Amino acid sequence: MVYPGGRNNSLHTMGNKTNDQNWAVRQRLRFIETCAWWKGAVQRQDLAGLFGLSMAQASSDLQRYLELNPVAFVYNLRQKRYEATAEMKCLLTKPRLDEAVARFLGGDATSTWTGWTDESEGGGCVAVLRMPEREAGAAVERRIFLAVLNGQRVKVRYASVHSGSEEWRWLRPHALGHNGARWHVRAWCETNGDFRDFTLSRIAEVEWSRERAELPAEDKDWKQWVTLRVRPHQDLNEAQHKAVERDYAMRGRVLKLRVRKAMEGYLRDRLGLAMADGKPPVRLLECDEKTR
Repeated sequence: MVYPGGRNNSLHTMGNKTNDQNWAVRQRLRFIETCAWWKGAVQRQDLAGLFGLSMAQASSDLQRYLELNPVAFVYNLRQKRYEATAEMKCLLTKPRLDEAVARFLGGDATSTWTGWTDESEGGGCVAVLRMPEREAGAAVERRIFLAVLNGQRVKVRYASVHSGSEEWRWLRPHALGHNGARWHVRAWCETNGDFRDFTLSRIAEVEWSRERAELPAEDKDWKQWVTLRVRPHQDLNEAQHKAVERDYAMRGRVLKLRVRKAMEGYLRDRLGLAMADGKPPVRLLECDEKTR
């Protein structure tokens, strides 16, 4: 196999061997790709510190990866680091936003169900509900992640359900949130002049940007934490009360849930509770009567 630039795919050759040394090299090359894709840059120190390498070996690994993927990054002599390009494609890994959050932002990786189970799964005695996939494209996730990580201002093409329009707007992202089903980016919206949540899967496109921008104000709803006291519904009978208490591991018929104020609406929606203003959760879907 020949990669761009006419160089041989040395990784493919290594894949035919099973010794520990070659496995370690593959792991380091995958790390280089992951680091460049999500952080936007990679240095020799990144490799040396994580894998206990000499600077010479780290340089060798970086050059090896560049031979495999010549358009992935360019060397910034002033910063002494390899910086990823907008045209970079991942050859050795499949980019996953949840893994990037866990590795580079210190958050918890979130496993999400995708697709639907086949009727034959589990030998006919087990059924696993897999929710439809709600992910943005890899390029969108990458650029939003970089904006959060580096405090960058980005221009996105966003489809809004509430306004019923799709338009370009400038955002200043500062945090990521997961509501149990999909990722959101918390950002200052320059169009509306306030902090809002934007569903990543509704972002069609993000322009490549390295422009840094400070937040014009403090996101108080993101900083503030609230505690919801959840209890069985008052219309339930005693037996139903006990069943709900056991189901949610309640103590004293109350379940206390601590959440950022900006995420409170998502939690209420997931639990089927009224919103903070007393309104019922917003429903965006309905079942087709032909479904059977």
